[in-house]
Amino acid sequence: MKYGIRSLTVIAMLIIAGLCGKVQAQKVFFAFAHGQYASPVQSEFKNDYNYGAGAEGGVGIAVGKKTFLTGTIGYTVFNSPSKELGNIIYVPMKIGVRKYFLPAKLLFLHADAGIGQIKDKTTNTSSSRFSADVGGGVKLGPFEMGLAFDGFVRNGGYASWVGFKAGWRFGL
Repeated sequence: MKYGIRSLTVIAMLIIAGLCGKVQAQKVFFAFAHGQYASPVQSEFKNDYNYGAGAEGGVGIAVGKKTFLTGTIGYTVFNSPSKELGNIIYVPMKIGVRKYFLPAKLLFLHADAGIGQIKDKTTNTSSSRFSADVGGGVKLGPFEMGLAFDGFVRNGGYASWVGFKAGWRFGL
């Protein structure tokens, strides 16, 4: 009986390890953190602000072998050369989709939409506005970098920029 319980325990541990190995191999969840440099594109926004710098973090949950639902939160400050305008602080909260391509999930495309909290020193106001981005990137092991066309609704238009992002991704 002594060896029977030990054998069953070893078999149970092997089964659990095998199941955990399958979940690990599938990478059903990931977390990421990126630094970002933003270069304004839309003419009015580009005239008012030189650049933006910030960071973002988020998570992804698999809904297929190479497709993930994502949630992202960020923080970016847009620098104005004008003392009258002041800086804009942009804090987006978005949900989206990330799709990987090629073996080993080397390349990806993503699209996100949500709400951006904007603190605009021009009007001395803070408000929530629609925000969205679309882009792509490359994943090299735990390091990833990408490009995204991003923006938020501003003054009846869309304040937009190209974001250059780089950081780390950890899959579970």
